[in-house]
Amino acid sequence: MSRNSLGKIDSLYDYFLSKYGDETTQKYQHAQRNFIRSMAAYSIVCYLLQIKDRNNGNIMIDEDGHVIHIDFGFMFESSPGMNMGVEPDIKLTEEMLKIMGGKEDAPNFRLFLKLCVQGFLAVRPYHEAIISLVSLMLDSGLPCFRRKTVEKLRARFRPQMTDREAADSMIEVVSKSCLSSRTYFYDACQWLWNRIPY
Repeated sequence: MSRNSLGKIDSLYDYFLSKYGDETTQKYQHAQRNFIRSMAAYSIVCYLLQIKDRNNGNIMIDEDGHVIHIDFGFMFESSPGMNMGVEPDIKLTEEMLKIMGGKEDAPNFRLFLKLCVQGFLAVRPYHEAIISLVSLMLDSGLPCFRRKTVEKLRARFRPQMTDREAADSMIEVVSKSCLSSRTYFYDACQWLWNRIPY
């Protein structure tokens, strides 16, 4: 089900409660764990590949609570609205945070942050292979590939940093993205232009 289909009235948290039961049930906790883990993976991929247009029409939740992104039309150096760079690196809204405990010091949000760091550190050793694959596409004529695509991609992997420094940089990316006014602004624009609830 797309986040968009829930509409403006129901939040993701309300959807989780109605679908899986209250927070104390095993079913809810299983879906919550799936949400947290998939959000961590989704966040790392969105950050590294700079996936954009993460409006609520492009974000889905499967039967088990996993987050699924369905539109990859904007990434790297292309984005809706004349490439103004409105969206933050990660989409992390209040309703997403609520499913993870409601605040940044909640144990489930700390788990999300830990998984983001672990995933980022796990993918860093493969940065040259990933960059090589992206480099093969530079002459494709696709608008997401520009002069500095590879340079910017390489920089996001933080290859010059130690693992500790890279972990700290990922924590900073998450922290800056959490409840970002830029996300709110983008979602509000999507409501005005396309009537996509947020």
